[in-house]
Amino acid sequence: MDEITTLYVMQVRTLTGYVESVIAERDVHSTAFTTLGLMFRQLGGERLEDELRAHSRAIGRKRVRQGVPLESLLRAVRMDFRFIWQALNDRLPGEADRLSDDVVAIWEVVEAHTTSVQSGYMLELGQVKAELEQEQAFLLRRLLRGGVDDSQLHVQAAEALEIPLVGPYWVAVAHQDAAAGFVSDVRAVLPAAVCLRLDGVEFAVIAGSSGVGSSGVGSSGVESAGLRSVGLRSAGAGSAGVESAGLGSAGLRSAGLSVQLGLADLQVGVSQSAATLSSLSEMWHLASELAEFAVPGRAALLAQHWPSLVVRRLGPVASSLAADSLRDFARLPSSERTLLVEAVEVYMTNGSASKAAGVLFCHRNTIMNRLAKFASVTGLDPTVPDDAATIKLVLAAERSAQQG
Repeated sequence: MDEITTLYVMQVRTLTGYVESVIAERDVHSTAFTTLGLMFRQLGGERLEDELRAHSRAIGRKRVRQGVPLESLLRAVRMDFRFIWQALNDRLPGEADRLSDDVVAIWEVVEAHTTSVQSGYMLELGQVKAELEQEQAFLLRRLLRGGVDDSQLHVQAAEALEIPLVGPYWVAVAHQDAAAGFVSDVRAVLPAAVCLRLDGVEFAVIAGSSGVGSSGVGSSGVESAGLRSVGLRSAGAGSAGVESAGLGSAGLRSAGLSVQLGLADLQVGVSQSAATLSSLSEMWHLASELAEFAVPGRAALLAQHWPSLVVRRLGPVASSLAADSLRDFARLPSSERTLLVEAVEVYMTNGSASKAAGVLFCHRNTIMNRLAKFASVTGLDPTVPDDAATIKLVLAAERSAQQG
């Protein structure tokens, strides 16, 4: 048995995953010795099916933890047949006819062993996957809880979640109606994105250091996709944080535009950039809120939906602002209110009365008259930038109140 086992081990060592740095010599030798011994005894007539099955499954489970690929493991297991057959030939030379009757029995024992090893391997693989998911969930919760500037946590999270340790990062969160196809949709447009799941929420982390900005998307490309250029540097992220990631302000802007353009057609919320893992939590919460505003075929960005977010966070204050600003406006006929709001909103998208007139198929003077009327009844002039920002908040608050 020692000689057979030694020869077997020499052959096994040539397989991927069986190098000595992974599995010790004593481990491989003792496993092979015990396995071959049980097989020979079972072929000799002993009833060892249950013992061999338990031993085989234990091998499968152990090799998962040692990182042996399943293909290599099964090749090693099936080599048992050749060594058993050779050993019997060596012990009974010239009796090939007699041995041929035992081929089926040998094959059945080896196949039963192989099946049990594979079964144990798959069971343990499932356990390892569950453990990895638990570890990821634990690290994600700590990372996304916020307020934790722990460098060791960042190293562990980056390794377990397979995200770069160096930012910047963007977060995309799926709308609940788009969760099913989120992973495949994101990877189709941003292959380097790391897709994750926490408490039923599907989201992705896109790192600038993964080369996401290499496509060379410029502002013109973004404009043609219906996205306007926005400030991509997260609050509190200074130039030092950007430079440490290897991206200057231009590189950061280009990477951010690439992310936005790549995700533009997906029903997701897309955050601003997080300079470090410490600020990833804020961007995850931002993307989660924005995801609620995403619609099929169009991502939700802060540049488009900031009024609604501000209204949500201001609560009763925003409602009071809307009530005060629109008190006289509310007395106008419904049809007139609709025309005025339509003119104001179209005008504020481009700042041009002529362009607004073209969109609404009316004369430029009609637009100017409607803007003036809106200003007279609300005290807010759409042509004044400060007032325009307030108007966006007021209209968002009014819509929020109407929606319940």
